[in-house]
Amino acid sequence: MGIRGFSQAIQRYGFFSSLSGDTVVIDGPALVHRISDAVCRQRPPSSGFVCHPPYSLLSRMVIGWLDNLKSHGVVIRKIYFDGYLPPSKWEVRRERLLNQSQRMKALASSQPFGSPITPEGAFEDVRADTNLTRQLARSASDTSPKPPFMVPAVLEALKGSEDWGSIVVVVPGEADIFCAQDIRENGGTLLTSDSDLLIQNLGLKGCVSFFWDVVPADPTSKESGMQAMKISLHDINDRLGLTNIGGLPRVAFEKQKARMSFDAALQRTRDCHEDTLHSPEYQAFLESLEVKDYIPSHHPVLSILSNLDPRISEVVVQILLLEEVEAESSEADAKTLRGPETLSIFLPIMIENHDRKSAWTASTIARQIGYSILQGLTGQRYSTIIEYRTLDPSTLLAGRQVEIPNLEETIDNCIQLVTILEKMDAAFPSSLQWLAFAIYQDIEWSTLEHRPSLSAALVSKAMCGPKLLEEYSWDLIHFTAQVQACLYSLRITKQILDVVSFMNHDLPAPARQLHSRLALLPLIGEWPTIEQMSDQLSEFGKVEGLRIITDILGIPRIETEEPPEDSSEPRKRQKRDTELLPRKGRQRGAKTSPSINPYAILSQESED
Repeated sequence: MGIRGFSQAIQRYGFFSSLSGDTVVIDGPALVHRISDAVCRQRPPSSGFVCHPPYSLLSRMVIGWLDNLKSHGVVIRKIYFDGYLPPSKWEVRRERLLNQSQRMKALASSQPFGSPITPEGAFEDVRADTNLTRQLARSASDTSPKPPFMVPAVLEALKGSEDWGSIVVVVPGEADIFCAQDIRENGGTLLTSDSDLLIQNLGLKGCVSFFWDVVPADPTSKESGMQAMKISLHDINDRLGLTNIGGLPRVAFEKQKARMSFDAALQRTRDCHEDTLHSPEYQAFLESLEVKDYIPSHHPVLSILSNLDPRISEVVVQILLLEEVEAESSEADAKTLRGPETLSIFLPIMIENHDRKSAWTASTIARQIGYSILQGLTGQRYSTIIEYRTLDPSTLLAGRQVEIPNLEETIDNCIQLVTILEKMDAAFPSSLQWLAFAIYQDIEWSTLEHRPSLSAALVSKAMCGPKLLEEYSWDLIHFTAQVQACLYSLRITKQILDVVSFMNHDLPAPARQLHSRLALLPLIGEWPTIEQMSDQLSEFGKVEGLRIITDILGIPRIETEEPPEDSSEPRKRQKRDTELLPRKGRQRGAKTSPSINPYAILSQESED
């Protein structure tokens, strides 16, 4: 995840050389983030904080960047993506999630009325070439919220590409470590933005280049095609006299340990006569640089990991590891578990109104089906999973525990979900089906909680309000996040069903029916965005969508009116989270209407 100041210090020892004709391996997540940052920096100054490049555009930019390398004779051997981040990164991830959560809350405080609308043609001047990854000065956009689904969206587009799909790999570990192993075994150049790879052993013929140093050759030089600054660990160790005293890894260790400059760490490495090389602390540091065989190379699950989103691959790998731990010992091995919990998942950070219930709340039941079916991969069953959505210091960085239903309840939920999706299919045009399902979930949850429906108010406003918006309200921003969370929750369950089916585990008939229905889910690049949401809600209103959904639910038609902000309610945190209660207990405690379908009862008294 990077060594601060290390790459700048090391680059003076690199050398520019032709990349054309070379074979390269690419750190996939690093490339996606680099290009996303570059595209976001090209937003017009008047853009608001929700102005993100469409996922389809990001995918085209990444593919265009790869095509540009290929056109200059660069052979791309593999593109690796993370499929499981090790426990050693647990605290770093939680700290990042906490920082992102605090930024989102600060954003809501500083922009109380929402966000300026996205200007027309905001990204029309973006071009797909190697200039996208050049080094650029920092800008205000660097602190803006990131597109939450950019990595799985680009991964999905790459897998669907005829040119690139076959070389994209989701690995049961960290992408950068697998990149290094590939270069060490096969030679070539590793393209990344991660300074950690400067201290990886890439073999005598391997080197690292950073994305921002990949450039077309100078027309006045003898070289042609594409060039890059190449950095060789072995070459630098020889030049600096570090080969027999630990090399650059030792310098990096000293730099991190004492938080000193590169030159000071280099001098300490040369001067220090302590037995650092054999110390447990240094050995642990070296161990973190090695490839970990979390999943054996012969395990059949490896054949399907590359078809999964990284976050979903991670929970699949985790449950397989937990089975091994529990089989070997009654006590959890701290080296294998994800922090203190036994099963957990990091959900993407959404741009949402934190004075409302989490955008993930209404679609919890869709994820619970997936979590329950996931248990079929092992002989163990877990009663809860920890979801990391946002973090608050007052919760001691604890995630939210969500109940995992038993198999009988899950089968019933599958039947209910298939029935609802079939009704959406029959009642709405294909362009509105998935939006209609998200609105169905919102209305059902709001009815059970005796709250005004946010979606119903927004449909009413879209039908009656001005066609040209002056800004995106927080209500519209929050509901857009809720729709995307709904679609991603269904995607989690769909991909878990993919894995369980691939592993030849028998699925109950209702789960197979659900699997077939979820195969129709749209690609991430086709999901509704904030720019489209008002028009889509208006279209939904024109086909009398609210009447259709209230008829399906068997509840009175909704009198649409603007719901009061949740911020007017006192923020109280209950001792018990009703997502943890047994389902029957939740039903007894919920304020239910006798006419409402019992599916997805998610009474949740505490704030998310």
